Amino acid sequence: MKLKHMKAVWGATAALGASLMVGNAQTAASNISANPLSQAERAANLYNRQVLSSDNQKIGKVENVVLDLESEHILYVVLNDNGNRVAVPPQVIGQTTGNTLHANFPKSKIDRAPKFTSNMENPAELGQAAFVSQVYQAFGAKAWWQGNTAANQGSFHNVHKLNKLIGMNVEDVNNSNIGKISNVVVDMPSGRLLYVVFAPASKMNLGNNLYAMPSDAFTLSRDQSHLVTNIDQQKLAAAPHFASNSWPNINDSSFASQVYQYYGKQAWFNNNNGAYQPTGR
Repeated sequence: MKLKHMKAVWGATAALGASLMVGNAQTAASNISANPLSQAERAANLYNRQVLSSDNQKIGKVENVVLDLESEHILYVVLNDNGNRVAVPPQVIGQTTGNTLHANFPKSKIDRAPKFTSNMENPAELGQAAFVSQVYQAFGAKAWWQGNTAANQGSFHNVHKLNKLIGMNVEDVNNSNIGKISNVVVDMPSGRLLYVVFAPASKMNLGNNLYAMPSDAFTLSRDQSHLVTNIDQQKLAAAPHFASNSWPNINDSSFASQVYQYYGKQAWFNNNNGAYQPTGR
C-alpha cells in the first residue's frame, strides 16, 4: 500500500511539474508576444554565461557570439565546455535566470553540434553559409536566409566575432577615425540585432554620449581591419543617444523604434513577428 501510495504521489508530482513547465513556457511566450523585446540584452553581458540544457545539465559557457551586421542577425553562438567548442543557433537559447541561460534541447544533442575549430578564427571562414547551415540543421532551426540560393551556398559579408567587434575602430568615408563600437544590443529568441552602440571620438564634439545605430550602417573595410560609415557628425548630432552611464530600458521597444524611424528603416520587431529576408548574400 505504501508503494502504491508513493507511486501515486510521484505521478501527481510529475504531472504538477509538467503542468508548471507548460505554464511557464506559455507565460514566457505570452510575455514575448506582448513585448517582443522582453529578452533583449547587451551582447557583451553574454560572455561566460553558463548555459543549461532542457534536462537541466551544464552544456558550456558562452565564449563568443558571431554576428552579421549586413543582415542584422546573430549567425551562431559559440559554447565552450572545458575546451570543447561548439556552435549553436541563437534561437535555441531562451529564457535567462541571473547568470544562466536556458537552451531548449537536451544535453545529448550538444554532442552532435558542429565544432568551432581554431581554423575558423579567420573572418572569411566565420560567415561561410555551409557551416551556418550545418549549425541550424543540427538543431532543427529554420534557415532564415534561404531564398533562391540553397542555404549552404555562399557566405555572409560583414561577419564578426563579438569580442573583436566591440572596440573596433570606425572611419568615415574620408578615412578619418570617428569612434569605436561600444556594444551591440541583441535579441536571442529571434536571433536578431536591435542596434549597434557607437562611441564617437572626442573630436566629434558629441559629449560623453553613446549613439544607437542600425547595424547595416557599418560596412567592413577592404582590409577587414575596421568599419566604415557614411553617417556624419551632423546626422549623429540629432540621432537617438544616451549618456554612457545612463542606458535606456532596452526591453522597451519605444527607444529601438526611435532608432529605426530616425534612420528610415522598418523595425523588424513590428513587422510580421520579426520575419526577414536578408540581402546580405
